[in-house]
Amino acid sequence: MKKTKLERFMRDNREEFDSYEPPVNLWSKIDAGLPPVLNEAEPAKIIALSDSPKKLSVWRQRRWQIAAGIVMLLGCFSVYFLTGRNDNNTDKIVTEINPAYGQRVYQYASLIETKRDELRQLEAQDPALYKEFSEEIEKLNADYQNLEAELPQTPNQEDLVKAMIQNLQVQLDILNQQLQIIQKIKQAKQNHGKDMQNV
Repeated sequence: MKKTKLERFMRDNREEFDSYEPPVNLWSKIDAGLPPVLNEAEPAKIIALSDSPKKLSVWRQRRWQIAAGIVMLLGCFSVYFLTGRNDNNTDKIVTEINPAYGQRVYQYASLIETKRDELRQLEAQDPALYKEFSEEIEKLNADYQNLEAELPQTPNQEDLVKAMIQNLQVQLDILNQQLQIIQKIKQAKQNHGKDMQNV
């Protein structure tokens, strides 16, 4: 039902991520940085780590790698559990206050996601207009996220849920208006094209 900000950002900016390609001469730069291949006739030179006091020992490097891996795992687990529990707690709190509120929040969120998908089709045709429209919705969405974060701690939860529902209604109204504007622009372009053909 709900998309995280990261998922939404990735989906909204997919073309920008896909537009980057590695430079043409990347492999030649990598190849130049590698040591030359040893001849079978030449004896292999072994460089002891103790010869270079600036280098860390292999064991010390491994300890740092293991520590970094553990920190990353802990970070991933904490983000997963904190975001998952927050969404579930919010849904439970809203439903406990009034089941009708929970149903309305779900319906509005689903409709908003559908309308945002429709709006994304504009991105390729008119990126500037899409950016303006999406910024407006993102501001409201950020306000909604703040209300949602306050919900577990606030003493007057019913009023806060009503404010959340009102925010979702405003988001939906704005998305509908934006989609109507897009339809009018398309119709105007079609009419202009027909007028040009008649001339």
